[in-house]
Amino acid sequence: MQRLSLLLIVVLASTAFAQSARLSRQGTPVAATVEGYDKGHCIALPKSIRICKLLADDKDTFLVQKDGKNPGTWPGNAYLGETSDFEVLTGDLDDDRRPELIVANHDGTSNGLGVDYWTIFIFPDPEFHHFTAPLTFSVEEYGSSGTFVTSGGRVNILTTSWVGNEDPKHKRGWGMYLVGQWWRYRSGELRPLLDRSIIARRYLFGFEKERNETTRRDPIPFQWLSHPNTEPVRTGFITNQSNVSKRGVIQSATREKESITVVFKPDGEQSITYVYPGTYQDKNQLDYFGDTATGRLYPKNYQPSQPETWLHNKRATLRHYEDNKLDVLWLEGRQKQ
Repeated sequence: MQRLSLLLIVVLASTAFAQSARLSRQGTPVAATVEGYDKGHCIALPKSIRICKLLADDKDTFLVQKDGKNPGTWPGNAYLGETSDFEVLTGDLDDDRRPELIVANHDGTSNGLGVDYWTIFIFPDPEFHHFTAPLTFSVEEYGSSGTFVTSGGRVNILTTSWVGNEDPKHKRGWGMYLVGQWWRYRSGELRPLLDRSIIARRYLFGFEKERNETTRRDPIPFQWLSHPNTEPVRTGFITNQSNVSKRGVIQSATREKESITVVFKPDGEQSITYVYPGTYQDKNQLDYFGDTATGRLYPKNYQPSQPETWLHNKRATLRHYEDNKLDVLWLEGRQKQ
């Protein structure tokens, strides 16, 4: 009887654990008026908390409200002035039996292929006892259960982007591919799932038809990349070959609103200041960070909650990829003191 009771406890605990890994969507955006902003929508959460997406003449902003106060804000993008196209999820991402809070924002949709651009913000504390900047990254194509994929009681994160390249099997020429990488959330960062390959699916007529029929429905993009035509690729499929590289140390990193200013000193040369994520207006811009130890490229616009600490004094290699016009800073360990 005692063994049966123990077994029942284990089963119930396992069931509770599996359920805790499932993400829950929290309400829907409701039009709201917030002082200082022209337009906004908010999602109400338990314990008198609201997540609001707001628009003003000079800024697009996310705001968390708690008990009538505003613990913190962070930058957001209101595509075509729309403030209702975001969602809030909660669930245990890192297997510590405590939920995280996820805000997924629709940044825009491209012409032509109609790519949906989203930015994901992950907060470690859904109750916002102490506001800290979120872990941030962007994806091209998004679905709540197709980007955050529950498997075996754990939540795996599938980040996706569209890449133009030659057929890796050399049976066709150049084409467009949806490329996916797998991650886990841990300690406020994304950690690559190395037992899962980077995967790519070529955009052929069958994929186009499927995509037109399933866009903005879960579980995309996971469903699209579960097709038999999906194949494993390496990081070089995203970047192509590097023709210039410089090894050195990151002397400093400073957050400035939506970007980070990175001072990188190549060995034996003068320091160079870069902006990440950069724009065409920036003289020196970084497009991606990469992890040298695993060879994985972090998602677009990837920023941990404390990028200054994450980057400062790290050894790194700056690689330029001429074919794709990309500059990637591949991160190593800390500089020895």
